Amino acid sequence: FQFDEAARLRQWPSRRSVQELSLWALWARLPAGTALHERQVNDLLRGEHLFGDPAILRRSLFCMGLVTRERDGSNYRRREMRPPAEAREVIRLLEQRRTTRQSMPAVA
Repeated sequence: FQFDEAARLRQWPSRRSVQELSLWALWARLPAGTALHERQVNDLLRGEHLFGDPAILRRSLFCMGLVTRERDGSNYRRREMRPPAEAREVIRLLEQRRTTRQSMPAVA
């Protein structure tokens, strides 16, 4: 599994099929119906992965057609569509992981 216990992408997968599943999971974290500037997308993606390269994720989301953008890099928008079944399962598992982690009591 490419994600840690906090549901963050550990590394950029080498296999294209795993990259695509990972991108669907990141797509699910983008706010629906909201225009974001490139910097805002990068900031959001920084919190969702551990390898310090939000640009590759942002570009890959665009190349896969999961987000649209203006030519000047402004107004990124999540494209609303139904993820494939396997991606929906990954999204569900990661959301469950986030929910479980958030509900755990803090250790003093």
